[in-house]
Amino acid sequence: MTNDYLVIHTPGAFGNFVAHLVDCHKKKKLLPSPFVVSGAAHARIAETKAIDMVIPGLWDEYKEQAINKKIIGCVWKQEYFTYILHAYYSRTNYGQYGACGLEYAEKNFYNFVMTHAAADRVKQNIVDLKELFNIEITEKNTQVSRHVLRMFFWFTLFNQGKNIVTTTNQQIKDLNNIILLDIEDIIDYEKLKIFFYKQFTIDLDFEQLHEEFLERNRSLQDYIQANAVVDAVKTNKCIEIKNFSVVGEASVFYELEKHYFNIPFFNLVDFFKNTGDIIDYIKYYPDFMKQPNKLYHQYYKQFPNPYFKE
Repeated sequence: MTNDYLVIHTPGAFGNFVAHLVDCHKKKKLLPSPFVVSGAAHARIAETKAIDMVIPGLWDEYKEQAINKKIIGCVWKQEYFTYILHAYYSRTNYGQYGACGLEYAEKNFYNFVMTHAAADRVKQNIVDLKELFNIEITEKNTQVSRHVLRMFFWFTLFNQGKNIVTTTNQQIKDLNNIILLDIEDIIDYEKLKIFFYKQFTIDLDFEQLHEEFLERNRSLQDYIQANAVVDAVKTNKCIEIKNFSVVGEASVFYELEKHYFNIPFFNLVDFFKNTGDIIDYIKYYPDFMKQPNKLYHQYYKQFPNPYFKE
């Protein structure tokens, strides 16, 4: 039976980290830390190939590379789309954006796009911002206002079903003869260790490496905080909100508007400082102004609610 592996994934789904662990198990020892400053495992000394299947043309390469190999597909449940969206911007490339690519994009969106390894594709963001918000992003006008960028990501959440990372994730899940590894199991050290033991029958202790992997993952931290904020609002608890990314803010507004449905959140300029302020905003929002925004009419099938029944 072959001991050669190929890892396929979408952006943010830990494909390079998993490929690094494959190499560690094949060598029966821990290899040098693979992490760049953003926390992505893009500095690894690669033997096992990891293919980002979102990149155009790589399905053909996958077919060539997959011959006589075991295929590991790093996949995710749809509720992790917000995490994937954050990681798509935050953990990208080889660390040229510092600790967080998303924070860089918040300050200088133009340079983020132009210095991206896939700038030819990422330039579509500038086109979309122009179309959606009539904003010209140029060398002289490099920054997108935070509340506009938040709305841009908020709109992306509405369209997540058609997003290329979603459709590619499903394509990977639908492949035959593939070993699927959910990112929830990658995040859980004990489950991940069991996964690799089943593949290699080697009891390799990589807990410290896994802890570093989690500590460096700002996208995951942001995702967890966003879920905590939404839960606190729903359960009427007041907690402070700080060190939040613009994607985290967008996801909170998206989830709250989906839950409360006829109270708008998307076009607020300033984000809230604590969940108590959000609770008051909901509590005192005037009844005569309550109305679902028109996007719910366009996307009603993905928002089960008594307002819309087929």
